[in-house]
Amino acid sequence: MKLNKKTAMIVSFALGSVMFATTAMAQVLTKSGYDQLKDSVKYTAESATTKLTSYTADMSIILKDNGTVVYSDDSLSKVDVAKGAKETVTKGIDGLKKTEEYNYSDLNESIYKNNTNNIYNTTTFTTPHKTTISQNPFKEEGATDMEKIADAVVGNLKDAVVVTQNSDGSKTLSGSLSEAQIPALINAVVSLESKSVFGGRSNNPNNESSIPKIVSDVFVKEVKGNMVTTKDGLIQTVLGTGLISGKDAKGVEHKLTFELLAKMTDVNTTKANKPDLTGKKVEKNVEQDHSKLTNPEKYLGKYKTDILIEKDAKFVKIGERFVDITALDNKGVSGRYYEEYAKGFEEYAVDKKDFKFSSTFEKGQFNGSVKAPNFTGSISIDQGSATIYFNANENSNENVISSNGNYSKVFK
Repeated sequence: MKLNKKTAMIVSFALGSVMFATTAMAQVLTKSGYDQLKDSVKYTAESATTKLTSYTADMSIILKDNGTVVYSDDSLSKVDVAKGAKETVTKGIDGLKKTEEYNYSDLNESIYKNNTNNIYNTTTFTTPHKTTISQNPFKEEGATDMEKIADAVVGNLKDAVVVTQNSDGSKTLSGSLSEAQIPALINAVVSLESKSVFGGRSNNPNNESSIPKIVSDVFVKEVKGNMVTTKDGLIQTVLGTGLISGKDAKGVEHKLTFELLAKMTDVNTTKANKPDLTGKKVEKNVEQDHSKLTNPEKYLGKYKTDILIEKDAKFVKIGERFVDITALDNKGVSGRYYEEYAKGFEEYAVDKKDFKFSSTFEKGQFNGSVKAPNFTGSISIDQGSATIYFNANENSNENVISSNGNYSKVFK
């Protein structure tokens, strides 16, 4: 699912607020209850990325200002973990503007369409994408530290949550927090985040957005949450609501209500179908694999740059530097460097250079140090371009204008 910057910020803020509150509510349980919540979240994240073959994720978020809907985002994603495919339909409202987007991706291709031009944009990958369609946040760097911080932030809350063991083995975690129960630290963090998301946000050029700019007196008034898990701990539904009050730059008070609903259904039976684009308007693109050189033979040959001096307040060309690449692959490059000077400028050719060189590329890149007798420098291949970079780590003739190291391919 592709999210524009504003959508991503609002969704992130709402999820963060609900997760803060959910974590806070979980803390009032016994230690085993708190552990059950965290275990369920971790189990679901792990299952969605490695254990399940497929699933459908449905998420809806609504933002109201003083009871009026000013923003909404509904997304339905069909994920085929086994095949690495994902199909998402997203519909949203931002003030007076309505949006609708379609996304499909698999290992070999991605397809995108919005409601503005009704054109399907396809991108074909030259090599299969190895990245997974879903990422486990608990496997990301710093996840353990963030978990410890969340544990420490929660205050000493009591009697706010009820955990129900259902007859089919599933569990329901539910509860609510009033303004007086919410720890000051959580209130401060939410206040800071809300000012960042809403206070610094500018309405779009057409002034269609109705989301208020909250800049002061931000307080969490109420939070409610409900989570249902299977007997194995897989989250089935999450329902969260929150009420935040704050003032805009004119001192007008706003009561922002968040409503979040997330569901996971059709586990191991979901199919993500690639759309049939027959008869549709399509714009095709090809994404190059920048992790390797495509058709390295095209980089073989001579490259040159001018040798210049300044004379009589003018730039004067006195010769040319050449890099002749004779061999190149994804591991390194070799060739010859030499200089040629024009007639009448022989005095500059006293120390002219002519040598063979080689270079081993740095891991994952196409640049490296040049290996040659009595010479130190570097070379870099500019992918998809008819230019290279070849630089000498030494001082040239003081009368010669220093080169920027860029060499252009010589065409016959």
